[in-house]
Amino acid sequence: MRSILFIFLGLSSFAGADPTWVRWTGAEDANPSLQHILFRLKDKTGVDLSIDSLITIESRQLATSHFTMLAQAQNGLPARNLGLRIWTSLEDGSLIQMEALIDKLTPPPSFPMETRFLNSQFTMRLAKAEVRRHRDDPFVRDVQWQDFWEKAGRVRAVTVKGKYGKHFINISLETGKVVSTRYDEFPQADGEFSVPVQIFPIYEETDEGHQFLTRISSELRYLNAKVHRMEGDPYAPLKENHYDFENFDPLLGLTAAGRKQGFWAMGYVKAQVSSIIDALPLVDNSFANGGVVLNGRYATVSIYPDAVAKFEHLTFKPSQSYQFLPFIREVAGSPGHEEMVPSGSFLGRPLASAEDAFNRVARRLPDQNPETYFDDGFDEVQVYWAVTRLFESLRPMGFTDPDLSTRPFNAFLYNPDITYRDNAFYTDDTINFTTYSADQHNMARDNPTIWHELGHGVMDRLMGDFIRLADTGGLSEGMADFVASLVLTDLTGGLPFVGKEQMRIINNTGFHLTNEVHDDGEAYGGAMNDILNNAIGHYGRDGLAKVTDLTLEAMRLARNHPALTANDWFDKILFADERGHGSVRAPGELHALILASLNGRNFEFNGKPAELIVLNGSDEVTATGPGSRPRPIPVTLAETESSSYTLKVRVKNGDHFQFKFPITLKAEFLKSPLQGAVHWQGEEKNPLEFTLASETEVVTLPLTISGKCDFVNRPDGSCVDYVHMQIFNQGGQKPIAKKRFYLRVTTKKPAG
Repeated sequence: MRSILFIFLGLSSFAGADPTWVRWTGAEDANPSLQHILFRLKDKTGVDLSIDSLITIESRQLATSHFTMLAQAQNGLPARNLGLRIWTSLEDGSLIQMEALIDKLTPPPSFPMETRFLNSQFTMRLAKAEVRRHRDDPFVRDVQWQDFWEKAGRVRAVTVKGKYGKHFINISLETGKVVSTRYDEFPQADGEFSVPVQIFPIYEETDEGHQFLTRISSELRYLNAKVHRMEGDPYAPLKENHYDFENFDPLLGLTAAGRKQGFWAMGYVKAQVSSIIDALPLVDNSFANGGVVLNGRYATVSIYPDAVAKFEHLTFKPSQSYQFLPFIREVAGSPGHEEMVPSGSFLGRPLASAEDAFNRVARRLPDQNPETYFDDGFDEVQVYWAVTRLFESLRPMGFTDPDLSTRPFNAFLYNPDITYRDNAFYTDDTINFTTYSADQHNMARDNPTIWHELGHGVMDRLMGDFIRLADTGGLSEGMADFVASLVLTDLTGGLPFVGKEQMRIINNTGFHLTNEVHDDGEAYGGAMNDILNNAIGHYGRDGLAKVTDLTLEAMRLARNHPALTANDWFDKILFADERGHGSVRAPGELHALILASLNGRNFEFNGKPAELIVLNGSDEVTATGPGSRPRPIPVTLAETESSSYTLKVRVKNGDHFQFKFPITLKAEFLKSPLQGAVHWQGEEKNPLEFTLASETEVVTLPLTISGKCDFVNRPDGSCVDYVHMQIFNQGGQKPIAKKRFYLRVTTKKPAG
C-alpha cells in the first residue's frame, strides 16, 4: 500500500539542534503561495528556505481540501521530520492550514564513506540480523528504506514488515552500524468481543455470559457481476524467478538493468501481479457459473493458504483466489537465507444458490472448530456484509475522499498461526482473522471487532502514510474503536442493544492513567464517544452526522503529522469545528460540547494531570520499559520453581482531576483480554482487591508465578501474560485508571 518509505521517529531526531514548529490558519493568512509561505516562515523563524530546498512528498486531493507535504532537504536528501504540510481550499485555492517544522540545516562532519554501506546486500544483511534477534517475529515479509539527513549524519531508515508487525531499523551511512531499532505489532483486536442472507447485525454472542443472539435478514450488496477466474496458480510464471532477500533492492529491482544483475523489488512484483490479474478472463459471478464468490465494490474475502493446507476434511475443494499473499521460505541449501515466493490465496465455499446463501449454517461449536466453520461457509458471508456496511455508513456522512473512500478492503480468514490465536488484525488494506478458543468469540462474527480493525484502515487512508503518533498508539486504538462506534450508532439509531455496556468504548478511563495501547485507546475513544453522545443528546440523529464529519475532517487536518499527541488531536478537533462544513456543521457549533466532553477525562491542554504510579522494586512500570507489553520481563524456571515480584501502587491528584476516595484497586489475573497463560499463585481468588483512603497511601501487591504455563501462547513454547491493575472511584462501576505488568515465562526442559 505504501510506495514510499518516510518514517518519523519523534522529536529527538531532528536534523538540527532547535527545530521550530510554526502553524497558522487561513483566518490569519489565506495566501497559499509557497513563496509567500516561505517568506513568512523566514520572518517568524529566521530560517531562509528556498523552493529548491524542498522535496514534494505528497500532493493529494481530499474530500474537503487539497493536501501537500514538502520535506526540507539537503544535498537531495530529505531531513528527518523537517518540512511543511499545507491544506488549501478546493473552492478557491485559499489556505486552510499550514504547519511546518523547520531548522537551519548545517552539513554534518565529513566521514569516510565506504560504498558497501550503501548497497542493498549490506543493508539487507544488517536489517535481517536485527530482525532475527526478535524473539517473536524474526521474519521478513517486505523491506523498504529511504535515506535521510539527521543531526548525526546520513541515516538509512529501513522498515521490515514481519509476520506479526513491523521492524523499524536505522542504519548510519557514515559508520555502517545500526543506531536504533523499534518494533510495532500490527494493530490487533485485544480480546474485545467482538443475494439475501441472514447475518448477525451486531455480534453472535455477548461478552458477559456468552448470550447467543439472533440473525436477521439482509443482503450482500455490490457483488461484482463479473470476476476474474483462473485455473491453477495464476502466479506460477512469477515462480520461475527466485526472489532471495539478499538481492532485494527497492530501487534497482524496479529497473531492467538491476533485475539483470539479479536484484528484485516488491513494487515490481506487485506490478507484475496486477498485470496477471488484469489478463485473467472475466466471467459471470453467478449461481449458474460455479457459484457466487464474495468479490464486490468494497470488499473481497479469501482464505489463508495455510488453512487450506491444514484442513484436510472439507466437503468441497477450495478454488484459487487471485488475491496476492507473498509466501516466505528458507532458500534451499542456504540456512538463514529467505526468499519470497509469489503466491495466491483461496476462495471459501461459493454461494451455490439463493437458498444456499440465505440458509448458511451459523452454528456456534463448543470447541470453535475452524475446519468446520470453513466447511460451513458462513463466516465469509458475515465478514463481507460487515465490510460493506462500514462503507454504507461512513460515505453518506462525509467519507468521500477520492480513491480513499472507494478502494476495497480485503479480508483473509482462518490464519492458523498460534501467535495470532483469538485475535484479528489489520495491515495494508487487509483485515485478517485467526482461529478461536472455546471460551472466546469468533471475531469474524463480531461486527464491532471488524469495524474496529477497518477503523485502523480509515485512519491509515485519511491520516496518511507518514503519520507518527507520539504516544503508545492509543489514538490509533481509540479512534478505531470510535469508528466502529460511529457505524454501530448509525446501524442501531443509537438505541440500546444487548451487551452494549460491556463494550470497551463505554468507559471512564482517563488520560495519563494507563500504560498499554488498548487501555490508552479507551481514553481517546471514550472521550470521542462522550462528544458523540453529547451531540446526539443535543441534536438527535443529526448529531451523529455532525460528529462523524468532524472526526473525518480532523483526521485530514492531522495528515502526516510528525509527532501527534492527544493535545494535537483535540486541537485538530477544535480547529475542524471552528471551520465548520457547509450545511453539515456551522462554525464553532460543537465547541462547548467538545470541551464539556473532555472534562472528567484527566485531559489537560495545560496543567498537571493526575497519575497512577506502579513500581516494580524501584523501577516504574511504563509503556515501553521492563514489564510493559512490548518488553515483558523474561523469566526462565523449571516447572516446580517459582518467582516472586512486589509491586507498589499509588495515585496522585492532578490540578483539576481528583480521585474520589476511598478508591478501590483491583488486580485482575484471568478475565482481561488475552489473560490466563501464566500461572499466578492465588489466581483462583481473582481479582484481588485493595483500598486506598488517600493519595499518600501505597498498596503493596505481591506476585508469585509458577514455572509451568497454564497454556502456551508463543511459538517458542513460552507464555506471556499480565496482571491488570484497575482503579475505581468510590461507587464507580467502571475503572478510571488502568496499568498492566507483563511477564514472559519459559519453562526449562528437564535435564537429560
